[in-house]
Amino acid sequence: MRVRHRRLVAALATALTTVAVATLTMAPTAAAAAPTTLAEAANTRVGLPDAGRIRTGNDPIVFSKPNGLGTMDVITCTGATDYPHNSSGTPSAVTGKSRSSCTAPVAQIRAQAELWRYLEGYGYTQTGIGSLAVGFNVAGPMPSTAYDICQGRLAYWVAVGRHTFFAPPGYSPPSISFKTETPPVGVNC
Repeated sequence: MRVRHRRLVAALATALTTVAVATLTMAPTAAAAAPTTLAEAANTRVGLPDAGRIRTGNDPIVFSKPNGLGTMDVITCTGATDYPHNSSGTPSAVTGKSRSSCTAPVAQIRAQAELWRYLEGYGYTQTGIGSLAVGFNVAGPMPSTAYDICQGRLAYWVAVGRHTFFAPPGYSPPSISFKTETPPVGVNC
């Protein structure tokens, strides 16, 4: 009976150790992502138009205009965000890059990159923001890069790109804003 008790205790100890190691080493989940209310507040703060048109995703957006021949003139615009990574140009830094571009010139393009770092006990906190890249009557790409200081250990970041496009005269919709976001990425530097 003592042998069975020892085996049971040993099996229980092994299971608890496995669970503890898995819990301590796993990446943050998508549920711990940056709060959308903060992101929406940032959109309002910078005065992005058409609040009802702000969306999330990597799908291209389309501006269209009837050309009088029974067809439509179409301009397709996209936004992209790179995964956070060690900076190749700035020592001891982590970067997140964002780009906005279109297939033809539009009235205005805006792009801004953000870095959000996972802080134990707090969730994701914005730690870096790139300059607002703005171009008038261009097709792009308009790049923006956000930086954060390297932690000297494994840490998790999410890169967010904010993209705004203003259509040329006669095209609809008049403007569209959306964000692109990476999943959490571990960077060890």
